[in-house]
Amino acid sequence: MARTFVADYLEAAGREDLSTLVRRGAGDDFAEVVIAGNLLSTHMQVLHRYEEALAQYADPGFWDEATPGGALALHDNGQMARNVLAGRPAFFHRD
Repeated sequence: MARTFVADYLEAAGREDLSTLVRRGAGDDFAEVVIAGNLLSTHMQVLHRYEEALAQYADPGFWDEATPGGALALHDNGQMARNVLAGRPAFFHRD
């Protein structure tokens, strides 16, 4: 995705020669490719945290009121969502 973005950018900037290089898998040392790769990697980490929390919330066992001590959802009270939105892992504990 990052490579396609950079290739499209270079093409739009009139650098078809560099765009072709990037599309063929070269140009990993181009600043644009490095920056786009880093941005995409950071975005993927955010999405991973979101998916982890959503998977927990979607698990029927999370809402099971027959669980000893009550449903985990009652104990969570939205904490996983707050953690993820604050950039932390879903299960973030200070201790």
